[in-house]
Amino acid sequence: MLDDEPLLLDRDALLQEVSASALADRRTVSDSGELSAGDDAFFITEGRALIRADSVLSSGLNATQTFSVGDSIYLAAALSKRPRDWDFMLPEPLEVIAIKGDVLREAVMKAGFLVNEVIRNSVTRIFDIQQRENATFENRFYARFRRTAARSEYAPGDCIYRIGDPAMGLYFIEQGQVYLTTARSARFAELGETDFFGETSLLTSHRRGKNIYAKTDCSVLLIDRKTVQAEINKESALVKLVLVNILHVLDLMNRLRFDHLNSSSFHQSS
Repeated sequence: MLDDEPLLLDRDALLQEVSASALADRRTVSDSGELSAGDDAFFITEGRALIRADSVLSSGLNATQTFSVGDSIYLAAALSKRPRDWDFMLPEPLEVIAIKGDVLREAVMKAGFLVNEVIRNSVTRIFDIQQRENATFENRFYARFRRTAARSEYAPGDCIYRIGDPAMGLYFIEQGQVYLTTARSARFAELGETDFFGETSLLTSHRRGKNIYAKTDCSVLLIDRKTVQAEINKESALVKLVLVNILHVLDLMNRLRFDHLNSSSFHQSS
């Protein structure tokens, strides 16, 4: 059964492997300002860092997010060379490994086509950057996966998968738009042509964690679990660690955006 199979990415094992490599610079961080200085990304090996939700997203939320062992800090910023403006609090000294930004970017650039694109796609969604049409990308994608990907057509309102369904593959939107909802049917994100979806549950779980519906008439391609696994197996431990952690950051941003929508709806109805 699928639930008995190992996860496609084991974050703890990858962190141990990268920590033992020459790429890892072990540090003890006592001042949170050290995290925002320079171009490094950090992976926590001991301790925890706290951050208020409203410093990540201008949401008005008072919730505090906890980053603990295995989590990354400023990974998306290092990959995209964007500002580091999250306000971290360190209740205790933080043990981390630091990886230089240029090392991370070079590793991702040299990664295989599918993994590179999933990471790039995740970073654009973390920062809510509008995707640009890219005919070269689409041509490369079709050339690589057209024989193995299964195409499905959906009408507006059709459910592509539901929470709890087996995570059988990674989806690519060929045409049209889809939207994501929570277990309570609250819509919180929309995706369009050339976006991927289903990657987080596929790579870090066995079951789907969101509902996905077609917003418009759409065509999606499913790259099955076995094909994705074969692509991931070609990558270095560092690229795999980047992949699993960038998906965790994307999941955090999705949760914060959903909480923001919930908060806005509550205040509007009060």
